[in-house]
Amino acid sequence: MIYNYQITIEYDGTKFVGWQYQKNGTSVKESVEKKLKKFFKKKIKIIGAGRTDAGVHATGQCANFLIDKKIKNTKSFLNSINFFLRKDLISIIQIKKRNLYSSK
Repeated sequence: MIYNYQITIEYDGTKFVGWQYQKNGTSVKESVEKKLKKFFKKKIKIIGAGRTDAGVHATGQCANFLIDKKIKNTKSFLNSINFFLRKDLISIIQIKKRNLYSSK
């Protein structure tokens, strides 16, 4: 079974080249994907609901990812993933399970 999760992210964008992958530095998306890979032990691709430019901060950036593993305890997930993300000044502030291909 495949699960679809929506995450809400906040970050200090000062040291990032923006949301999207860039050759000239680290992006927010790249940093979050690396931490998710570390947590889940597999490559995770996130899809952002929007993009930010270099140096831009966000308080409610939404993204989603698909995975074949159900997250049973969202509080534990948030505590664990944010432990890895905090050094990058990124935090996932919310996670919600969504239906696949749902517009809700």
